Amino acid sequence: MARSYKNKRSHKTKRCDGGMVFIIAECGVNWRALSEAATLIKNAARCGVDAVKFQAFTREQVFSHPAFEDYLKDIIMTQGRAKYLASVARKNRVEFMCTPMYPEAVDMLDPYVERWKIRYDDRENHKLINFCQVTGKEILISTRNAHTKRDEKIKLLYCVPEYPPAVIQLPEQFDKFEGFSSHYPDHQVPIMAMRRGAQIIEVHVKMNKYSDGWVPADDAVSINMLQLGDLVRHARTISRKWRREKRPDQTKLRCKK
Repeated sequence: MARSYKNKRSHKTKRCDGGMVFIIAECGVNWRALSEAATLIKNAARCGVDAVKFQAFTREQVFSHPAFEDYLKDIIMTQGRAKYLASVARKNRVEFMCTPMYPEAVDMLDPYVERWKIRYDDRENHKLINFCQVTGKEILISTRNAHTKRDEKIKLLYCVPEYPPAVIQLPEQFDKFEGFSSHYPDHQVPIMAMRRGAQIIEVHVKMNKYSDGWVPADDAVSINMLQLGDLVRHARTISRKWRREKRPDQTKLRCKK
């Protein structure tokens, strides 16, 4: 049985496998200050997402990145920042998530997250995954290959490790994956994934426009808030269709009386 969580939007149990598409807005590194991160959370919440996600990395892990001196060195996740962003998410009735990119980040983030997300590069990082497993929480892992045997609390998100991918690559059916982690700057691709059965969708998000014309590091793999809103609308339509298909035929039930 998968772990269930409270849906802070409706105050009912929210699951990643309960007949509803679960939408994660990956804010990632598309912000430069806490105020900008808070705005991303608020805008994503208005679009109707289920969760917002950030990243916890070390200085050493991003030191060689071209954007390190520009701003990445200034947005390294600390416990204080995680606590603040989690409180903003809670006030806006969305779940706060943050990807741990090193084992010690699990202890730092544990008080604030309800489930874990493991990035593609750490899909076989057993030490990090084991740290997450100890907490007893659900774990989402980006991968391209489905495992035949795995912990029941682990859910796999199909992911193409290109930034962005040159062509559309999706499974014909999401029978071996629970979801899709998108690196496409087009929201139509995750909509295609939902129609093929993906119950969890993770998309990188950015502002429609940054005040000073700034272009974030993950701009090439992100969708804007207008696209996000359209994605969520499609997700809710697909979720309603799934629920109707699982609902018993009332005519047949009446005939049996």
